[in-house]
Amino acid sequence: MNLLQRLQQANYHSTAISADTDISYPQLISQAQQLRQQYPALQNQAIALSYNDLNAFTCALLAFDGWCSALYLLPDNNLELPEQVIRWPENTVSETAAPVTTATLWHLATSGTTGTPKWIAHSFTSLSRAAKTSVQSAALRWALCYQPTRFAGLQVLLQSLLSGAVITDCSSGDAQQRISLMQLLAITAISATPSLWRQLLMTGQLSTLPLQQITLGGEIADQSLLDTLAALFPASRLLHIYASTEAGVGFAVADKRAGFPASWLNQYHSNLFLKVDANQHLWLKPPQPTAPLLASAVDSDGYLDSGDLVTIVQDRVVFLGRASGVINVGGNKVHPEQVEQVLLQHPVVRQAKVYAKASSVLGQLVIADIVIDTGIDSKTVQMQLLLHCQQQLERYQLPTRLNIVSSIATNATGKLSRKTNTKEPHE
Repeated sequence: MNLLQRLQQANYHSTAISADTDISYPQLISQAQQLRQQYPALQNQAIALSYNDLNAFTCALLAFDGWCSALYLLPDNNLELPEQVIRWPENTVSETAAPVTTATLWHLATSGTTGTPKWIAHSFTSLSRAAKTSVQSAALRWALCYQPTRFAGLQVLLQSLLSGAVITDCSSGDAQQRISLMQLLAITAISATPSLWRQLLMTGQLSTLPLQQITLGGEIADQSLLDTLAALFPASRLLHIYASTEAGVGFAVADKRAGFPASWLNQYHSNLFLKVDANQHLWLKPPQPTAPLLASAVDSDGYLDSGDLVTIVQDRVVFLGRASGVINVGGNKVHPEQVEQVLLQHPVVRQAKVYAKASSVLGQLVIADIVIDTGIDSKTVQMQLLLHCQQQLERYQLPTRLNIVSSIATNATGKLSRKTNTKEPHE
């Protein structure tokens, strides 16, 4: 069953997309049916969809899933596509193709943070596996904080659609602009990266939202942030999700603790098998075979190397960071995310980014950019933070420089950019 059939069967009559002019589920279905009739020659073709407008993009997904042979969701119009893929609506074909005989493949691009982005194939069934339907989920009003051409954003969109909820595009603008829109529309559900959650907290207005569902994903959810959100919204459902474009839907942790239970290792949980190897890499065995492009990262038992480093602390598996992002200080490995979590524990620190600077003596040095509360003396804070770090980190992990900055940029996926800095920012 494709996306359009699922919504027809569900027979929702509420608002689907909240915008300048609200779009109901029956209107969305009707628009999708008209789109199929308008482009009969696209049947059984592979097409690429870019994102400009939530209504138009959602309508295209409904129209072309189960109609086209493949959908390539373009996060960047400059991304290279296979030769046979048609960019819609810029390009069309004139001849009507044979009817589709197989399910549509949905292709999503990896982030490319560790190399050239790769196209990963999914099915609608695998992408929608984690969607929950209930009376409570149907009543939610979702803020879309990621573009839906990315895995995380597509998950939010599908969850909203398949549960009969309302969704609004909140994926652009600064934190204050997003909060203002969320207040105007009485948003009750947000899925965002920890970096974006910190930006929303810095507005001082997050607590004005009537949030019932809080989801974190895309980056490590540290305990201090989980505690802050749990204290602000004690009655809300608080989840942090681990998932990847390569493996598809991962797992959700609902106990408000960082990491996940060690008891989940080496057994079936959330449609996955999980294991940790001798090099501290987390491996996942998804319910469906992994895409051929990633065959080199799959072992003989079908487990995919996530590229994430973890450590087991008592009853918990704790994330350390990406294996590709380790800083080498005189032969010692430093995980930027681990240092960031320590910095973020300090009460005046609102955001932190740790990265490497080349050193002719040690190979690399640890540098940190931090955003602090206004009206606080920066030199005093720097001394306090160095003492704070010395109490929790090894000497080689300590930042050699702390830059007080006004803001820390995130990339298109809402995450901190982990690309190597060529120079430090001005203070």
